[in-house]
Amino acid sequence: MLVPFFLALSLALVASAPAAASAAAAAGVPPAPASWVPIADTGSFFYRQVGNFSLLIRALVFREYLDLVEVISGSVQAAGAGNNYSLLLRAADRNGTVGRYQTVVWGVPGSRDWTWKVISFQRVTGN
Repeated sequence: MLVPFFLALSLALVASAPAAASAAAAAGVPPAPASWVPIADTGSFFYRQVGNFSLLIRALVFREYLDLVEVISGSVQAAGAGNNYSLLLRAADRNGTVGRYQTVVWGVPGSRDWTWKVISFQRVTGN
């Protein structure tokens, strides 16, 4: 069943909020934006987890259930204590219709002190 897998995935990626914010963030000064770096191996287990996390959150919020087919491409950007992950996904709905979706997820790999967040998620039309 996919439900236990997604539950384990969400527990692995979603953790409690951080105990303290940085001094710059507390002062309201945003960090300088970093450049986006292309991801060489989008087929790795980690990026599939990030893509599945985004699909899981979408399902919980909108009741639109999608199964990840593949991570087509992506890039990563340093963002505060973590990273932004911009991923282009192929995902199938319950009827098997495959579509393309762009998502941006923020998170800190391996940390249980920061909550992962889906920043954006949208269907991409065209090629």
